[in-house]
Amino acid sequence: MFRYVTSDQNRKVVELIVSQQVFHRSFIAPPGTPAEPVNILRNAFDATMKDAAFLADADKMRIDVAALSGVKVQEAVAKVYGSPKDIIELARQAINP
Repeated sequence: MFRYVTSDQNRKVVELIVSQQVFHRSFIAPPGTPAEPVNILRNAFDATMKDAAFLADADKMRIDVAALSGVKVQEAVAKVYGSPKDIIELARQAINP
């Protein structure tokens, strides 16, 4: 879809709208959670997403496992929250014309 987006401003609007998919089924800790528990949770989650038994069970249930790491989700959150107000307003208008 991005090949049809012709301006930098419109690309930022589309990126903001599409970035919401990152949060589809996220596990999120509250702000201020100490780094050590966050790392433990992230490592456990990442290990689960690579676990052969987990993936076999998901395959049996026809569940597509396409998880992002906690670092990637955190980067997406930071990008969304750092969006300029004009881009947010344009995205709002695009979603609810």
